[in-house]
Amino acid sequence: MDAQSGSTTTLDALARAAVRIFRPLVRIMLRHNVSYKTCAEWLRWCYADVAHNDFALPGRKQSKSRVAVLTGLTRIDVNQLLTQPPPDCTPQEEQYHRAGLVLTGWANDPEFRIDGKPMKQLPFEAPKDAPSFSQLVSRHSGGAPARAVLDELERNGAVRVLPDRTVELVRTRYIGKAEAADINYAEIFGMSCGDLIETICYNWTPGLDDKRLQLLVYNRSIHPDLVGPAKEKLETAARELAEQVDNWLYEFETRSRDLPEAADSRPTRLGLGLYYFQ
Repeated sequence: MDAQSGSTTTLDALARAAVRIFRPLVRIMLRHNVSYKTCAEWLRWCYADVAHNDFALPGRKQSKSRVAVLTGLTRIDVNQLLTQPPPDCTPQEEQYHRAGLVLTGWANDPEFRIDGKPMKQLPFEAPKDAPSFSQLVSRHSGGAPARAVLDELERNGAVRVLPDRTVELVRTRYIGKAEAADINYAEIFGMSCGDLIETICYNWTPGLDDKRLQLLVYNRSIHPDLVGPAKEKLETAARELAEQVDNWLYEFETRSRDLPEAADSRPTRLGLGLYYFQ
């Protein structure tokens, strides 16, 4: 808020918008064991990439110094980020989650290996000089309590706690093999959210006359007893519209096959997104 006028600034409005976007995003990331630092690394790359490709001064080649000025990143950071492959094109491994760091320590720290392999079991606590799970956490978690780390590793299925409180190693990777449903939902998540925000970004471009369709219809006064019938009616109507749109798009695809290939462009992906919210 502007202290003198009491008016809301664009930064205030964007802060509110960002929090509304970040909350469900963070919920998804935490549900799938993605730490803040890993997500922040992806965001850092996007800041550098977008600033470099989309925000050059007219008629001038974009410089790394300007990218640093626009993003707040250091020039060293910019140089590093612009020379590394995009996060969405390289295999990812969680590096910063505290529970994951403990597993990495268990797998690689000589104090917790025997005969060239990680010790299969560790007591939760042991005399000072003997290897223990608590000692492992103290050395590799960055200050997290051993009990909290154990709860998380047990939830993740990376360890098993035996009746005598011995901690048994199940696997040394914090994130297990992805389920097909998770991968499918991740693809839908990225495509749906990305397309919606891209449309809003396009429509928010100053001086642009060719706006794209962007509709939001809602009501704040629905009685709780009527939520079920309202949801059913909205979803039925949306499915009928989606089927109609799908038929139209197929017709345009068929007509596209009969047209000569454009020399200076590739086929265009376009469509309409529908979703119910409550």
